[in-house]
Amino acid sequence: MNDSLLLVAFPVGENEALSWWHVADGAVQSSGCDAEPLNAAGFNDIDEEPEFTCIALVPAASTRISWHETIEAVTENQSLAVAIDAAKQSSLESDHVHIAAAAEADGKNVTAVIAEDILARGLALLQAKGLNPDVVVPAGWLVPVAQDIAVLADFGFDRVIRSSAAIFPDESPFHELMTQDHAVVPIIGDAFDDMLIHAGQRSQLNFRSGEYAKPIGRRLDPKQKRLIVFMAAALLLITLLIPCAQLVKYHWAAGSADDRALASAATIISGADDLESAEQALDQRMVAENRGYNMFPVPASALFSALQQSPNVTVERLSYDANGIVSATLSAVRNEDINPTLIAVQNAGFQITATPRTDATGSAKADITVRAP
Repeated sequence: MNDSLLLVAFPVGENEALSWWHVADGAVQSSGCDAEPLNAAGFNDIDEEPEFTCIALVPAASTRISWHETIEAVTENQSLAVAIDAAKQSSLESDHVHIAAAAEADGKNVTAVIAEDILARGLALLQAKGLNPDVVVPAGWLVPVAQDIAVLADFGFDRVIRSSAAIFPDESPFHELMTQDHAVVPIIGDAFDDMLIHAGQRSQLNFRSGEYAKPIGRRLDPKQKRLIVFMAAALLLITLLIPCAQLVKYHWAAGSADDRALASAATIISGADDLESAEQALDQRMVAENRGYNMFPVPASALFSALQQSPNVTVERLSYDANGIVSATLSAVRNEDINPTLIAVQNAGFQITATPRTDATGSAKADITVRAP
């Protein structure tokens, strides 16, 4: 449990100011009675989410606390279950109560009973004030036990009398009943503060159990939050560095490939200082040797690409001359069907000649030549 505590009165009425105490560093730092205890304690004035354990103290008049003998030869949980059942059976509205149970150091079991509507309404009122208590206990449960005397504690919102086996509100007829066999001694000053300081150690009889248990949500401390921010920043940096490293790697690889290509070109041509001039020199040499742009695949591919646009035109003959000229005979039903093919070849930038004719069957023919510019 957190060393910083915020003890607050459990509300039983609408719009009531609540008594509160802030405990930190082993002392009661501040206290008061306000409609907004969280603001009054100064927790809403800090930048980070406050780290404290909230303990709500239920007035003695709203609870009934009973002690039960333990049962031998059973586990502690089984013994507590028997005590809870006994407390429920003794309640007037057994179907509408919530029961908390705990084992005392002397071996006895103790139960606390509260009406479900009071518990649910009080939790809702606290949540409306920004408080979601971790612990809800009877206020009298905090009062220390003393031998042969009854201890009176004045919480401001509640006055409680406790003996070794009873906790009652300080009102008639309970006061007279307690004072018959015990001297009543008030707990005040440092002793009262010490009781509040050790409230975290008296959280066993907690009404926040079963269906009223507080949902468990892990709260991050400032150190953990800083670690998460650092890890997120590191992840972002790594994400950015990976493509940068790949880009540098590719740049180095491309530079190395360029150097190797230039070195290979230098074995064929001379005088090339860079890849661009080496490429131009190689093209000129291939043209001179009739192995470059004027080779058969280039003009032939332009012709067949044009033929794909004219499905009614076929190639009857195709040949290639050493001077880089592709000769072909095109055939179609009409000359008008051949013309789009010739125009497409010209638009692709190739030099073309065409001689139209008609064969014995009446089909249109065209003897063409295609040459790269």
